[in-house]
Amino acid sequence: MQTTHESLPTFSYPLRIQKFISHSSGERIHWHDQIEILYFTAGEGHISCNLREYPVKKGTVAVINSKELHTGHIRGTDAVYYCIHVHTDFFHNLIGNEYALFHNIIENDTCTDLLQRIVDEAQKNDFKSLITVKKMMYEFFLFMGEFYTNAVFSHEDYKKRCKQQNTFNSVIEYIDLHYDEDLNAGMLAEHFFMSQSYFAHLFKKRTNKGVTEYINEARIHRAKELLEREDLSIGAIACRVGFNDINYFSRKFKAITGMTPTQYKRTYESAPMHRLGSI
Repeated sequence: MQTTHESLPTFSYPLRIQKFISHSSGERIHWHDQIEILYFTAGEGHISCNLREYPVKKGTVAVINSKELHTGHIRGTDAVYYCIHVHTDFFHNLIGNEYALFHNIIENDTCTDLLQRIVDEAQKNDFKSLITVKKMMYEFFLFMGEFYTNAVFSHEDYKKRCKQQNTFNSVIEYIDLHYDEDLNAGMLAEHFFMSQSYFAHLFKKRTNKGVTEYINEARIHRAKELLEREDLSIGAIACRVGFNDINYFSRKFKAITGMTPTQYKRTYESAPMHRLGSI
């Protein structure tokens, strides 16, 4: 698992729209400053936003707010979705002097109808379509603001939230880069200049998980990748991902995945999972 800030390519159009059909690449937790909208038109799978997993299918709209950690994967080979990035200076969650955070998962025909019209109009790529797309995007956000707003912040509170989100993203990035080391809540709190109690509270609030639980899940996630791609012994994989006790590793692996490392490797070899990238 890799965690990173993603700088999107420069685009002059107010939106950047990409269509993905059975797209496959390695899973990667990332975040960026732009709003990202995922509009699924076929298939099914899961996405992770702020380390919480949600199922998606045809008709699902996923909204990733600025700086929110996210990734995704699909089952099968028939997933089709549009990935829409919105310039921060086009909207940037700003309504007057207040900032809105939207629900991450939406199942609503009005939303999908608007997004399909936006996709169709954007393909014309002329002056009239530019104006029409902007108009429809404001319609979309107006509808979202009325029915799918999680929270509204003042400018100062939003700046504080962004600072906290940046710090939290840095914590997750550090864990995902150092998962094979001797990590614990105390060491991480000290590294990020927080008290251990505040750090544990912040982590639990953001992830609904304890620090140790997340570290173990990050290690098991990496172990799954190694089982899928490398011809290594179970003991070697356990050591590589930060477990010194192979029995403890096997117990944690089964608790998290529902099967032993050996069972997982055999299952993956017989029915590999396709992954979805660029989410």
